[in-house]
Amino acid sequence: MPFPRIVPLVGCLAAFVLGCSAAGSQAPPARVDGPVDDRARAVLERDATRLVEFRRDLHRHPETSGNEARTARAVSDELRRLGLTEIRSNVGGFGVVAIVRGRRPGPTIAYRADMDAVASTAPDPVDFRSVNAGVRHICGHDIHTTIGVALAGIFQSLRDSLVGNVMFVFQPAEERATGANAMLAAGVFTADRPAAVYGLHTAPYEAGLLGTTPGPMMGGRDRFTVSLTGSGDLSAATNLALQALQQAGTVPPDLAFTNQPIDFIAMSLAPPQVAAGQATITGTVTVAASASRARVQALVTTGLAALVPAGVSVSGTYQAKWIAGVTNDTGLTTRATAAIRARLGAETVRAVTGIVPAFSEDFGSFQGVVPGAFYFLGVSNSSRGWVGMPHAPEYVADEAAIAVGARAMAAVILDRLSTR
Repeated sequence: MPFPRIVPLVGCLAAFVLGCSAAGSQAPPARVDGPVDDRARAVLERDATRLVEFRRDLHRHPETSGNEARTARAVSDELRRLGLTEIRSNVGGFGVVAIVRGRRPGPTIAYRADMDAVASTAPDPVDFRSVNAGVRHICGHDIHTTIGVALAGIFQSLRDSLVGNVMFVFQPAEERATGANAMLAAGVFTADRPAAVYGLHTAPYEAGLLGTTPGPMMGGRDRFTVSLTGSGDLSAATNLALQALQQAGTVPPDLAFTNQPIDFIAMSLAPPQVAAGQATITGTVTVAASASRARVQALVTTGLAALVPAGVSVSGTYQAKWIAGVTNDTGLTTRATAAIRARLGAETVRAVTGIVPAFSEDFGSFQGVVPGAFYFLGVSNSSRGWVGMPHAPEYVADEAAIAVGARAMAAVILDRLSTR
């Protein structure tokens, strides 16, 4: 989750913690009998200890964007241990893609997990602290990846009951916001195109809670360049252009970490670069609504020309969705939320009522190709003083959230697939 700086974030917190069995085994049985939902839960109970161990191993060995070699190898090794055989490595970098095929043909449903960590020199507050100096898992990608492994174990055990397939997409370089597009360019969905893709991200909700909303959920980030040239008053023209761009923003920097309505515009401008006869302005803008994006793009590409004095020419380039953000498919989100509530309880999923401009995500790149739905997964535990605020130096995730996230995503995927 690209994240520029840290301030406290007010989330929807409530005491609703689901337990996680400590039973586990080193080798999965060939089959878990019983109704499909019960079998899925039994696999989680069986694997609970191993999943925690797996997550802690990832946490001890974090790797930054583009350097996820060990993480990818650990994922592939664990998938093979679970019995998966269709595994592709080095997809768009260190991406890993695996598929569990059901007994009968049907749709393919994908779960995406990001794998990379972030730079941090702050002390790690957990016992299983990072051994890689200056790198830590403080965005929860080790949790996301472990949930993907948990789901692989579930659906490998259920494969004889499935009509359709489950794809697991373990993505590199999310923090750099390049991994999703790199995997797409490498053909992640070429051979098996999913009917839907789902994902989640840790959040400072209490463990046991999830949050989502239909439509825009996280703003996308665009970037632009404005060039001013000519023999006129270049300094005055530059100041006028800067003023117009600043006025287009609706969110001042001190409110970037607060919930905003969907039509917000969060503008960030670099100091102008001035050379002989030319000035250049570069900036980024975070938007969620298409109308807001269109308004800023029109200002950058055509609108500034009418504001500058004679003798100065203005040209602008605009790259929309440099980071895609998250826009949930309404139908998929409604159906998925109903499935989660049916399995985990009516109060489990809360409505996300605003967008925090400081956060963004490249999950939307996958959503640009296939419809998808994304959830925030609570990992805080207020009774123990743990707050799962992404990128915060004191980030700690309650590992009970692994079972919650796996049960939620299993319910969603099972609902999308036919089962006997």
